[in-house]
This record gives sequence, structure tokens and C-alpha cells, in this order.
Amino acid sequence: MAYCAYTEVIHTWQLRTIVDNHICSREHKLRLLNAKWLSKRLEKTVRENPQVKGVEIREKISRKWNVGVSRCMAYRAKAIASDHVDGSFKDQYIRIYDYANELLARNPGSTVKVKVEETVDGHIFKRFYTCLKACKDIFVSCRPIIGLDGAFLKGKYGGEMLTTVGRDANDQMLPLAYVVVEVENKETWRWFLELLVEDLGGIEVASSFTIMSDQQKGLLQAIQEVVPRVDQRFCVRHLYTNFRKQFPRKQLKRLMHWSRSRFSNKPQCDNLVNMSEAFNSVMLHTRSKPIVSMLEDIRLYLMKRRATNRTKSHSLSGEICPKIKTRLNKESQLTKYWIPCWSGNKIFEVRHVSQAGSGTAIPCCHSLAAMKFLNIDAEDFIPCCFRKSTYEEIYSSIVYPINGNNMWDITTYVDVLPPPKRILPGRPKKKRRLDQWELVKDDRRMRKGGLKKRCGICKELGHNRKSCTKGKQAPNLNSQQPIQTNSSNQDEAVAQGNQ
Repeated sequence: MAYCAYTEVIHTWQLRTIVDNHICSREHKLRLLNAKWLSKRLEKTVRENPQVKGVEIREKISRKWNVGVSRCMAYRAKAIASDHVDGSFKDQYIRIYDYANELLARNPGSTVKVKVEETVDGHIFKRFYTCLKACKDIFVSCRPIIGLDGAFLKGKYGGEMLTTVGRDANDQMLPLAYVVVEVENKETWRWFLELLVEDLGGIEVASSFTIMSDQQKGLLQAIQEVVPRVDQRFCVRHLYTNFRKQFPRKQLKRLMHWSRSRFSNKPQCDNLVNMSEAFNSVMLHTRSKPIVSMLEDIRLYLMKRRATNRTKSHSLSGEICPKIKTRLNKESQLTKYWIPCWSGNKIFEVRHVSQAGSGTAIPCCHSLAAMKFLNIDAEDFIPCCFRKSTYEEIYSSIVYPINGNNMWDITTYVDVLPPPKRILPGRPKKKRRLDQWELVKDDRRMRKGGLKKRCGICKELGHNRKSCTKGKQAPNLNSQQPIQTNSSNQDEAVAQGNQ
């Protein structure tokens, strides 16, 4: 305990007496330690590791100050610290127009659209579309196939993020455009597709595309209205999930891979899984951030990815991209199982068990067997879209950086309010619901195979309480039963009471 006195001459406090004998015991739980005070000490931790868990925060506090905090206080302190680091969810909607203006100023030629809804309370945020100039320029050198997909936003106000992904020369994903919408339906998909088709060359160019999707809500109807008669493919993984409910065996899964034999050779791609799934998995943690922070993380990811691949393209050896070269070598090793029989000119009959052909324009093992017979170099037959020159051309465009939010120009638009928050029953879901076949089996737990169920009502084997028929037929003892009384006894009791 310390006693101080205020000195008016020098306007300061002076220590007069100090008692250094402590007679109180240590308290592990202090009421003076609150979430606001704790959040200031956690800002550095949250900035270095935004995905820090509540258990780690509690352990750090226990080691540093030897006090304990509840699990709820740890998460409240982390939420306050995250607002200080990334910005508040509500405040970032106010500067959505300033961010769009800065993005267009630093990347001229890009397409950035902000859609709001005018209400009595003000302008409510609806949608935000982004297609950078670098992404527009590169699609001319890509194969005419794109993947469309949607993913839930895990922030405070929810929403959906719709993305478009293409394929580069090394057969890797190439994000093209992304949009934040209020919900996934026919109207939002159509709004997204109309802007996307305009950025990628117009309706005539888009009609030659091949669109791959997971048959999302309203997407098929929107595609038929915006780009009619366009070729479409569906993700085999989602098709297999639907088929597996009725046909659970693995034979159908093996047969579904034969769908490649019916693919068109125009897109030069034989992928069976939607390409946008990989991009959504990369943005898993980003989708839980506020609106401007999330959009900035996506732009920063595109900028760094393009810079990395641009540097990588200059160090490639040979004229063929690495993944295509690996695939060509794999097909070349299979030629030892094939026997080419020369018919004339460059016509051959290759003898062996038939397989599904390749739809990527990369020579398959049948063609390679004939090429080796004629001493022809297989790399001469690789299309231009898989070569190093195309890879360098795709990543030649630059996604330019932007200034910090304190240097953004203040636009004349009115402040935008966040969308209405939809509160669903139950605890908010953070992870995707896995199907039964996706669950990983735990070898440490005993299986229920060989154990017989015993009903808790009739005590018989083979069923449980829910499916017990005798329990449903049993009379309800709690129901009220009519009570019969003896009128003579009642009259006698009343007579005795009167006496």
C-alpha cells in the first residue's frame, strides 16, 4: 500500500509512505480484468496470428499474469482486438465507395461496381463486383473454359461470394472475377454473369466458352438467359454425392470417370472437379473478415500470386510448362504396353485394351506409341496454350498496389449501411457440413458392428426406444382418468360436517 500527497507548487504527486508487507493471498480470478483492457494487450497477437484460438489466449494470460479468464471473455477480447486491427464490420461499409474509387484509380481499366438499395433508413449495401484490368487482359491467352462457384461469408452480416476461375498454361487455377452478394439466387447470378460476359469480350466471345459449375441455386436458369446454348459441365464430385444416396457402391464412381470420353476438345481441358473449389478453400479464413479487409486480402492474394508466377515463368527450362511436361512423361511411360501397327502415311493401329482418350489435346499413350515408331518429337504436338510463352504472356500483366485507407480520397457518395443481419436459429456454422462418405473413420474407437440393440421399454433385442411398437401402444398413465365417487358416501360426509 502506498500513500501519496499532491504538491501544488510543482503540480505533481509525491510518495510519502509505503507499506510493503502483503497479507492478502493471490486471487486467480480478478474482476478488475475485463475484456476491454485485455483486448489492448492482444492486438499484437491478433495482428500476427488472426486465427489465434481462445484456448491459446487463456494459456497466454495464465502464463504472463498468473490469472484466469473465462472462455467468453477471451473471445470477447479477441473480437474487440480484431475490430481495432481489421476495422469494425459496420464502419467498413461506410468507406466502400472510397475503396472502389481507390481501386479504380490505381488499376485503370478495371471494372468495379457497387450496388446499394435506397430505403427509408438510408442506403443499404447489396453487391460489390470486381474484375481487375490484369485479369481481363490475360483471359485472351487462356483456354475457353471457366468455373463458377459460390461460398458463404462467415462474417457478422453474412452474404455470399461468387467467383470465376480459369486455367493457365500450367493447368493451375487463374482467378478472373469475384463478387459479394446478399444471397445466392437467379437474380444475383444473372447480375454477375452480365458483368462478367461484358468484361471477357461480349456475348459473341462468351458463347464459345465452356462453363463448369456445381448446379448452384438459380445458376442454370441465369446461364440460359445470359449466354444461351453455351456448353456446360458439372462437377463429378457433386454428381457422385447425389447418385451415391441411391447407388452406394463404388462401381458407379469408377464409371463416372468415363465421362471424359464425351468431353468436347474445344476447351482442351478434362477436369472433372470445379476449378473454383480450390480458390474458395484458399479464401477460407478471409471470408470471416469485414467487407473491405476481405476484398483487400483477395486483391493482395492475386497480386502476390501473379508476381510469384511471373518470376517462376522466367526460370522455366524448356518450352513446355512443368505440369504438362510431367503429364506427357507419364503418358510416355505407358507406351511400353502398346504395340503400334503401321498402316500407311501416319495411320496406325494400336493394339491393347481400350482406354478413354484425352480431351486436353496432349498426346495420349496411343499417339505417343505411333510417334516413337516414326521418331517424331511429341513436344512438337503440344498446343500453344500449354507452352512457356503463353505462361509468360498470362502473367505479364500486373495487379498494382493501392494506398492505405488513411490516404484514400473521400468520395461524395452517401454513407452505406450494412445489410440487415439474418439471425438463424442455433449456433452459427463455421465449417461445411460433410457427407457421410467424407467423414474420416476413427480407428481408436470401437465399432458398433456385432452389438445388438436392446429396447429400454420392452427389453427386447433388435430395436431401440424410438422404433418400439409396444411403447407406442402402451396406455398413457399421465392422462387424466374420470374419477367415480360414491354419492352416498359424499352425502354422508356432508351430513356429518353439518352436524
